[in-house]
Amino acid sequence: MALTSVIEAAGRVAGPAHDAITEGEWWLAWNFDPIVIIPVALAGFFYARGLRRWPERSREHSRWRTFSYYFGLFVLLMSIESPLDRLGEHHFSMHMVQHNVVMMFVPPLLLLGAPTTPMLRGLPKWVKRGLITPVLRSRVWKHTWRTLTFPPVAVGIFAVMQWAWHLMPGWYDTALNNDLLHLFQHFSFFVVSILFWWNIIDPKPLRSRIPMGFRIVYFYSAMIPKHILAAMITFRPEPLYETYTRVALFLPWDAKQDQEIAGLLMWVPFGEVVNLVTAAVIFQVWWRQSERKQREEERLRDAQRMALDAEAAR
Repeated sequence: MALTSVIEAAGRVAGPAHDAITEGEWWLAWNFDPIVIIPVALAGFFYARGLRRWPERSREHSRWRTFSYYFGLFVLLMSIESPLDRLGEHHFSMHMVQHNVVMMFVPPLLLLGAPTTPMLRGLPKWVKRGLITPVLRSRVWKHTWRTLTFPPVAVGIFAVMQWAWHLMPGWYDTALNNDLLHLFQHFSFFVVSILFWWNIIDPKPLRSRIPMGFRIVYFYSAMIPKHILAAMITFRPEPLYETYTRVALFLPWDAKQDQEIAGLLMWVPFGEVVNLVTAAVIFQVWWRQSERKQREEERLRDAQRMALDAEAAR
């Protein structure tokens, strides 16, 4: 395919992502990528600035939301800039941990931080007036956003992105040997995961179009393709990626065992366990909302009954 050829050509031009590292050094291999650190730092700065510029708040913004947002930024940095990134270039299992942290933990943490209002208030006026406002008001953007966050589309993109990077010939190997393409791989996983989680978490003041009860179904529908991919990786008789057969291994298993562990990690802790926890949280929120709605309806009925009794007593 043409896209596969472009990706492989990019890998040949850029060369290997990192030189070999010796045993005992990998935990010291921290990255300092300005292309990652600067945007994350700006996201943290503008969020804090927006909170300071929002003294009279029209809705509650609890401290736990602020903590969730900054913890999400911290986890994102640690997943890409810590030695886990370098270890992931030598072990498929560790690369799987890295990707699933970026996809399954960072997006919900950021969205729980309800970043829309703080970020819009924190950005410079010239950015909001010259770029953000015109884009958000354009029909093209509104149509595009509604299409991308339409539940079947969001689930499809989430699944296709994972299958493409793992199974398209040459894509994964090329990303392992190209710094920029490797970062683009992380970025693509992150973006599609934001779109996916958007329909599960209401990033106030915006809301998902899916009723709370159906979000469990939505979530599980996206996990089925992921489980199938995990099974394919786990039970594949030979290594999927040539890079992992020639690099140094620092953990006590060979390339084939490493691939099996990668599939199992994707399948169980980052699959079934996350499924159960997410479903439990959604159900709890749904139950609380139902109880709150029921109490409000009961109070309204009681008020109407008291008004009728008062009217009848006159």
